[in-house]
Amino acid sequence: MKSWWRAVVGYPPSWAAIAAVVVAMLAILLLLEPSTLFTILVLAVGIVAIVAWPLLLSGTGTLQQLQFKVPKLPTVSETELVLLSAELERLDDPRPAHQLQAIGEKRDNLVAMLDRRLDSGELTYSRYLSTAQQVYLAVISNLREVAVAMGSISTIDPDYIDTRLAELQGEAGESTETEVSSLQDRRSLATSQEAKVTYLLAQNESAMTLLDRTSTALADAPIGLTPQDAEAAMEALEELADRASRYATA
Repeated sequence: MKSWWRAVVGYPPSWAAIAAVVVAMLAILLLLEPSTLFTILVLAVGIVAIVAWPLLLSGTGTLQQLQFKVPKLPTVSETELVLLSAELERLDDPRPAHQLQAIGEKRDNLVAMLDRRLDSGELTYSRYLSTAQQVYLAVISNLREVAVAMGSISTIDPDYIDTRLAELQGEAGESTETEVSSLQDRRSLATSQEAKVTYLLAQNESAMTLLDRTSTALADAPIGLTPQDAEAAMEALEELADRASRYATA
């Protein structure tokens, strides 16, 4: 939910109304050249008119609509998802491709539960929807990193490295030492990227579990109410989304 003043400031007609009041005051003051007392009166009326604008918005219900309006959420284009899916499908590990499909399904399922249990104008609805989308985007971002990491070591053959190191074992000479060092460096690079992939995929699994937990809690809740276990799951989702945001900007 936006604060009332942010809602008023972000509403284009507010600026039009303020501009109209200011223009009217300037026109009166410049054209009529009133006395000091009348000038003070004009300024006072103008200030009152500007101050009354939020009250007018509140009285008509517009301010509440602006405060509880569901924000436009960032998303991922269909083209980008198709390209990412194709890239993940080419990997030997089937988990990233499965996660890409699963995270979309779990996000959509949570949104469906929100639509059934809560009013879209409620603060809780907007909060849950925004957090779910942030988590969804964090998982997509992780999968992009997985694709890059796996791609960077796609030409490294661990079996060849192990076989060649075994063949070189016991041999001496500068060229042998150089080859052994190079092979070990390649294996180290592969190990490092594989560890990164494992970590990112584990993060994604945690995120999807929390989405499922929130959806299940909402399904068990009476219409219009959010139970304690749904709130606990959402708080965990928000913490995860916040961590993902900090990592992205680090």
